[in-house]
Amino acid sequence: MDRVLELLTHPVVSGLLVMTVIGVLAYKAGFLDISGLISAFIVGFTVWYTGGPPAFTILLFFFLSSGVATKFKYKAKAERGLAQEGKGRRSFSNVLASGLIPMIFSIGIYISPSFGIDPFWMFGGFIGAAATTSADTLASEIGVFSKSKPRLITNLRRKVPPGTIGAVSLLGEAAAVAAGLAIGFIAFLFAVLAPGSVPVSNMTQLIFIVPLAVLTAFIGCNLDSLFGAVLQNRFVCEICGCITDKEFHCSYETTYIGGFKAFSNIHVNLGSSSVGATLGIVLGAGLFVWILGGLFFWVLASSGN
Repeated sequence: MDRVLELLTHPVVSGLLVMTVIGVLAYKAGFLDISGLISAFIVGFTVWYTGGPPAFTILLFFFLSSGVATKFKYKAKAERGLAQEGKGRRSFSNVLASGLIPMIFSIGIYISPSFGIDPFWMFGGFIGAAATTSADTLASEIGVFSKSKPRLITNLRRKVPPGTIGAVSLLGEAAAVAAGLAIGFIAFLFAVLAPGSVPVSNMTQLIFIVPLAVLTAFIGCNLDSLFGAVLQNRFVCEICGCITDKEFHCSYETTYIGGFKAFSNIHVNLGSSSVGATLGIVLGAGLFVWILGGLFFWVLASSGN
């Protein structure tokens, strides 16, 4: 019996079992297509093995919350041309765009001690990437139901139709912050209830976990909107005026108006999650204090001149 228990609790075996169960349920729920299922299995298993239950739970929160948010009032979003393609099933490109950077930093958590690097820095990068992708998805899927018209992030005075690339709304911003709070709270709970499962070595790191998650979620999500508004391929719908990345909207062909044609939403997500991870490292390393201090003295010196 002890041997069986030991086998079942081995990271490889337990990871395979957990991902098999979650994968089957996710596929049946319509969250993933076959390609998405395979890529999610790889990402999830890797995070389970390298980052352990804390990192996996954070990734699982993102996966489940984004899946539920995508399915939320799907028909209403589809009628307005705002729904995720493929009936809300995410493919391998969606999974990798959201999960690749967190997976890389989960591996970083695992190997960083061998290189004399504080694993909390890598954990900060993991939280930053996961919080950014989670915040962006929830803000996009929930923000379209804002009662007030969203505004373009490059010109906040300009109101735009829901679903416009680079659009932000108060409801979407609230959803982004909520995602950051949830991820930070998950990490904090593991650090308190299961010491050693999270690479937290002092009280300062423990206290800063939640603010780190919230800051990276908020900043990363808005950077995603900015990247979309400036870099992403953009088309305008002549029917409703929405600026979208889709070549067809409101059942009619859209008109290309700007951005790099080869730069899609997938590239935007990869870019924003990378920046979110970098910000997480900076915050996790405590470098933000020096950065803010440097900015303060630079502004002070500039005003003196």
